[in-house]
Amino acid sequence: MRWKHDLSCVLTGLCIVAVLGLGVWAPVPVASSAASPGLAAGAPPQPRAMLKVSTIQLVGEAGVYAALANGYFEAEGLGVELVPFRAGADITPPLATGELAFASSPLDPSMFNAIQRGIDLKIVGYNAILGPQDRSGGWMVRQDLLDTGRFRDFADLRGMTVSLLSPGGIGQMWVERVLARGGLTLDDVQYVNLAFPDVPVGFANRAVDAAFLVEPFMTVAESQGVARSVLSSGEIYPGLVGMVLFMSPATDPEVGRRFVTAYLRGQRDYYRAIQANEGGRERMIEILLQYTPIREAALLEQMAVHLVEPNGEMDPRTLNELQEYFLRFGSQQQRVDLNRVIDRSYTDYALSRLGRLAP
Repeated sequence: MRWKHDLSCVLTGLCIVAVLGLGVWAPVPVASSAASPGLAAGAPPQPRAMLKVSTIQLVGEAGVYAALANGYFEAEGLGVELVPFRAGADITPPLATGELAFASSPLDPSMFNAIQRGIDLKIVGYNAILGPQDRSGGWMVRQDLLDTGRFRDFADLRGMTVSLLSPGGIGQMWVERVLARGGLTLDDVQYVNLAFPDVPVGFANRAVDAAFLVEPFMTVAESQGVARSVLSSGEIYPGLVGMVLFMSPATDPEVGRRFVTAYLRGQRDYYRAIQANEGGRERMIEILLQYTPIREAALLEQMAVHLVEPNGEMDPRTLNELQEYFLRFGSQQQRVDLNRVIDRSYTDYALSRLGRLAP
């Protein structure tokens, strides 16, 4: 595996200038919850608790965004401040210490390692699940390589420079799965370490040839004409849990129950509007415009989206599969018993108040 370390800091600096110049992407300010009409009747009166919650500003966090925008956290006596992060590994330390009360993140080996060291992180929800038709992420190839025929098949990735969010993490799993389609291994390509927001600029500067990317940054790259998806996330790994909701060990359980109740309401708003197509799509698009980097409704309308489980069910299968990858990569030291980590009691409480939703 060969790395190009010198590009990351340069591209990070260029990302804001180049992408903002195209009027598509803008950084999202830290957001807090505010009261709004339509709050849940019968929500118990509680003293207001102020919580910090991580965000990577991905579409997969739609349930959290909807709960904020529609006042569901406020209805539970919670004030929520979103704290932006660039990658899951950066979230683990403040979550472990209680600086963050909750975190929305793809699974990262640092989280499993923290749990193995005795830090009692809990998974209390699945934000995003990849169905077979999922296109909320995908393998993207630079447009000029497609136009010239330099890339026709996955074997053509040999010798190319691939963006990798973090070595030994879930990003490496995506890369490995795609390379295997061309009979290649991790040693057959070069790497540059870039966060998702920097990848479209990497394509534009021809510093990156291919990358696994997620929404909204896929749409950013395609709208700029610098890259195109050639394989969807649902084709690469159907059934994968793309993002989970972690709770800090420092968070009071009663606060956790109220937070997850509001969160599940937000997940259901997304489910009804997007997944079940029962109405409310325009409102959900409006919310995603507010909380993700996309600034054009037409671009959000083009996006294919993830799945959510409206009753908060959590199947541990793909989480255990991810552990296998991390253990093989050497980024996770020991296997974690997910029965210690997945805590269904918070969703059970939410369902006792909200009732089950027939999907």
